Amino acid sequence: MSTPRGPRGHYTAGRARRTQILEAALLRFGQDGYRKTSLARVARDAEITDAGLLHYFRDKQRLLLAVVEFWHERMDVRWERVSDSVRDAFRLHLEDTAETLAMPGMVELAVVLGAEATAADHPAHEHFTTWQEKGVRELTDRLLAGSRSGELLAGLDHEAIARECVAMDMGLLQQWLAAGRAFDLVAVMRGHLDRLLRGISSDGQGF
Repeated sequence: MSTPRGPRGHYTAGRARRTQILEAALLRFGQDGYRKTSLARVARDAEITDAGLLHYFRDKQRLLLAVVEFWHERMDVRWERVSDSVRDAFRLHLEDTAETLAMPGMVELAVVLGAEATAADHPAHEHFTTWQEKGVRELTDRLLAGSRSGELLAGLDHEAIARECVAMDMGLLQQWLAAGRAFDLVAVMRGHLDRLLRGISSDGQGF
């Protein structure tokens, strides 16, 4: 099969190379942390030249923001396979958390950058605000659907519960880092979600 030529072929090749860089940067940031990772290290991991990387990302901050967006997009894709069950959604969330903890550099990056991005003039402010509110909205909708289907009790404040879950996650991630990763974060999250389900599910059962 011949290699695509012309503008479309160049675009496809460019998208593939950009994804290659982002995957390499995501792994390296996750292993070594953002501050300890150089653009040259990412370029070597991506098997391209330093100049080749700079063609796509002019500086480290631009690469960082692209990696965060890329990471969030990957997480969103995983959620497309989840059933309408609130229990199933909570289980997948715990699986996602366990997978993320295997990349402590990304956890630190998410916590630090997320806190810094609360400032309105931060370059990642719009992305983090939009992504967080999207998560709250989607969880609110899922909880509301759970009440309509009978899985959850009726008359719940679905948005308040969703915001509680988001705040709990963010707070626990920060505590986990501050404590030197000294406690089982997934187990604590599981305990919170189990107690929550017992209080809002129609059958009164947790996991």
